[in-house]
Amino acid sequence: MTDPAATPSPPAGLLVVGESTFTKRFEAIRPTGSPSWLLMWTTRGRGAVQHGDTALTTGAGQLVLIEPGVRHTYGVAPGAGEWSLQWAHFRAPQGNWLGASRHLTPTASGAAEAIDAAFDRLYRYARLTGDHIPPSPVRLPAFATRPEQQALALCALEEIVRLADLAGAPAAHSGPDPRIARVRRLIAETPEAPHTVNSLAALAGLSPSRFSHLYARTTGHSPMQAVRAHRLHRAARLLTGTGMSVAAVAVTVGYVDQFHFSRAFRREFGMPPSSYRHNGEVPGWD
Repeated sequence: MTDPAATPSPPAGLLVVGESTFTKRFEAIRPTGSPSWLLMWTTRGRGAVQHGDTALTTGAGQLVLIEPGVRHTYGVAPGAGEWSLQWAHFRAPQGNWLGASRHLTPTASGAAEAIDAAFDRLYRYARLTGDHIPPSPVRLPAFATRPEQQALALCALEEIVRLADLAGAPAAHSGPDPRIARVRRLIAETPEAPHTVNSLAALAGLSPSRFSHLYARTTGHSPMQAVRAHRLHRAARLLTGTGMSVAAVAVTVGYVDQFHFSRAFRREFGMPPSSYRHNGEVPGWD
């Protein structure tokens, strides 16, 4: 069972950008990662980020890029009063400009200013409707839902990552096994599919026993625990964000038996789905 305080993420196909100022040691806890890429650009203060087996402290002018399906937590670094950052959740783009999870420090002169400008464009693209950009006195999260918006936003994101790549080499780290990362992305993107250990092992090109051992060693939980957690957290978002019936939510996230779904949901969140709909609180995306 995952941590009941786990922080939900936007769906894999949604591009959302914004800025935040954090003051708590743990602002996000995602034991099964996010179904989308997460890019964070520190503008002030210091943050503590743990992704996979990598722990780091990020300061002003540093980027952190975390790939889908990698467990992570983040918040204010010990001894720091706050952490201000700009961030984006986004789907995997076409092309190869995204690598493994990285800690990027653009040290070349002018790189930070160029990245700041690219983030400004990214935020404007996410809010663009036709030829009009609605005024906003504060940077509330912006959701790029139209294909044109997403295409423009991905151009700005590519510019940000390439600027950081050119201006400073990524810190050394041990990235996740690509076979396991591939399976984790599939689970995060399609938790409702009829996944089994055998089908996931086949995707990884491993025997079921070897795959299960490697997956658990890499992530700290079994493949089917990950499937269950992603299904239930998607169900929680549907319960609080839509008017779908509990039965419809159960089927949507891959449960054939509503009783089985309700029992698993109660075990994960401490209350049945119907109560969660009225009393549960899904933390804000960041």
